Amino acid sequence: MQTRILLLAVSVLSFTGCPEDMSTEKATWDTTTKGWADRMDKMKKGHDELAAKVKAFTVPESEAALVADKADLTKAVETGTTAITAAEHEMQTAKTTIEKLISNGKKVQVEVALGTTKSTVDGTLARAESMVSSANSALETLTKKVAAAKASGDAAKSRTDAWLNEVKKKGAAIIVDDLVFAGEGLDADKSKVALSSLVATLKSCADLKVELTVVALGEATDLGTKRAEALKTYLTTNGVNVAVLAKVAGSAVKEGEEKVSFAVTTPCK
Repeated sequence: MQTRILLLAVSVLSFTGCPEDMSTEKATWDTTTKGWADRMDKMKKGHDELAAKVKAFTVPESEAALVADKADLTKAVETGTTAITAAEHEMQTAKTTIEKLISNGKKVQVEVALGTTKSTVDGTLARAESMVSSANSALETLTKKVAAAKASGDAAKSRTDAWLNEVKKKGAAIIVDDLVFAGEGLDADKSKVALSSLVATLKSCADLKVELTVVALGEATDLGTKRAEALKTYLTTNGVNVAVLAKVAGSAVKEGEEKVSFAVTTPCK
């Protein structure tokens, strides 16, 4: 009887001490970690390339908005670096946890941990990937903005050069056909090229005197006058000597075309 009890105890101990089959879980873990590693390698390569591009990217210092955009982009790259580091930390934590559980041979614990760690690591990887992607999009947008600013600057310079020849002639008329007004006010953003050229031209010499005339299309009789004053305010605020504007006048018409012009009364010598 004692022998049978002893044999039964040995059998029970042998059964409970036998490690569970972890082949499926190990295969799942290997596949998961390989997927994580591939994602991380691709992301880090892209992020490194992005960081190098951003570091080398230059914006005109005279364009405050573009300078601010570049600063924001640099911060976005730094944030991406932090997110990648966080994802690497979660991957290492998951590796330590899962490999320990596998070595302990507890199948249910491994299955539960696989689901939990996969969710956590996938989440941190997705956040990091999103940040890197967002920063890449921001660089593309900034590149387009810089190109547009260059084109605008080139157009303004070309026009300024032409107008500088005109202000040397008494009686010459400068027609500005792309100034945009919003009601009584001036839309400076939409009139950037014209305004840049005007400011440069009217600041070109101390002798210059011009007469500004604005013709507005509308019912309000003082619309042209108010637009002329708005334009004068912009010009003087941006460095044009008020004395250069010898006369500022405006009128309104119910039919016809709107017009902004400068007549040279005292030319540059």
